[in-house]
Amino acid sequence: MSNPLLTPTDLPAFSKIEPQYIEPAIKQLIEENRATVEHLLKQPHFTWENFILPLAEAGDRLSKVWSPISHLNSVKNSPELREAYQACLPLLAEYGTWVGQHQGLYEAYLQLKNSPEFANYSQAQKRPLKIVYVISNYPVFPCRRKNKNAMAKSWRVYPNSPPNSAITC
Repeated sequence: MSNPLLTPTDLPAFSKIEPQYIEPAIKQLIEENRATVEHLLKQPHFTWENFILPLAEAGDRLSKVWSPISHLNSVKNSPELREAYQACLPLLAEYGTWVGQHQGLYEAYLQLKNSPEFANYSQAQKRPLKIVYVISNYPVFPCRRKNKNAMAKSWRVYPNSPPNSAITC
């Protein structure tokens, strides 16, 4: 039987979500998202269409799978569901740390912000790129090598943080 969490739907299929499907789905999506990031970073030139949109779509897919799981854990908790949910928290935390510390993503965002195309972007498109630029100047910015361990530790301490979409890096 195929994993219903990996079948795209407009609305979550809560009645089909079983604990045995949760961890395999999250592992698969994290693996796919990592591959997407690495593939997109091989491009010689980044644009909104060839970089930001695919990253956002990958992050959205992970969020659309994790959100109903998290919701079920809150409203229909069972020992099996709790075990599957808890097994995924470190996976999501590690993935979020990886995204947040990815030097290549940081450099790609800055390249986009400093590109001639940036002037033609809408305010909604400029906003995430400006945010990356602003936070990159904070002393605790995770892409600064000396602070990577602190960020990794914070993800372990606060594992219920959202799994992060690469666009929020």
